[in-house]
Amino acid sequence: MVLLGENASMGQVEEYRKLLGLDRPPMEQYVDYMSNAFQGDLGVSILRRQSVVKIIASRLPVSLWLAGSTVAMVFVLALPLGLLAAVYHRTWFGYFFRVTTSIAISTPIYFTSLVILLLLAVKLDLVPIAGYDPEFPKNLRTLFAPALTNSILLAPVLARILQASVIDTMEEEFVEAAIVRGVKPLRFMWHYLLRPSLAPCIAALGYFAATVVSYGVLIEIIFNLPGVGMSLIEFVRAFDYTAVQGFVALTGLLVVATTLLADLLNAWLDPRANLK
Repeated sequence: MVLLGENASMGQVEEYRKLLGLDRPPMEQYVDYMSNAFQGDLGVSILRRQSVVKIIASRLPVSLWLAGSTVAMVFVLALPLGLLAAVYHRTWFGYFFRVTTSIAISTPIYFTSLVILLLLAVKLDLVPIAGYDPEFPKNLRTLFAPALTNSILLAPVLARILQASVIDTMEEEFVEAAIVRGVKPLRFMWHYLLRPSLAPCIAALGYFAATVVSYGVLIEIIFNLPGVGMSLIEFVRAFDYTAVQGFVALTGLLVVATTLLADLLNAWLDPRANLK
């Protein structure tokens, strides 16, 4: 009825329902949808009358670039912070770390994004205020501000996870043995502290990578990025349930894929996290 307009007759509505296949039993519709989905067909957008797969394919690269940039930035920020916070958790740095990360986590993401735009785009003119350039590496410049906004929210979470994991690792007997043997500092940091402590962090990063694609609606709206989040809002407003189903299914697949990848990486980093 939204598509046909307020003046559409019930006959026209029923005819369009048959065209969309909405007159069939729900279970029959579900079986058909799932069988088509396994063949790579997520239906046709009611709003645009285009294949949902093609629409996703045109918008997904932007969201994937944003997710990848965010994960890389989160890892670079959280790794040294979490390690230092664990080693010096009983000093002033540990208390300062807890206070600042609590403030960063509790700050609304839209406020953080506006502050970053004011500083980096308006005051310093280092990044564009909005928009997206698909050409590499120019796209990294347009993605820096939104990725930094995501990182300010996610990096403190990951740093706290790493801090707790490293503190637990420091109580293990093999760490004491390494100290007694006089292992070199760099080798000690990686092999005896970081590597055994990264399992929960890798799992969290895998989840972050998928959720950035799904919860990045606010970021894409504020920074005017033509990604999955922006498209999802458009289709929800238009009651385009076929397209919404496709985007939600995509998010579910991304969560499963990134979680599996994180588990495999954990098994390689730490033999104790064996998948057997």
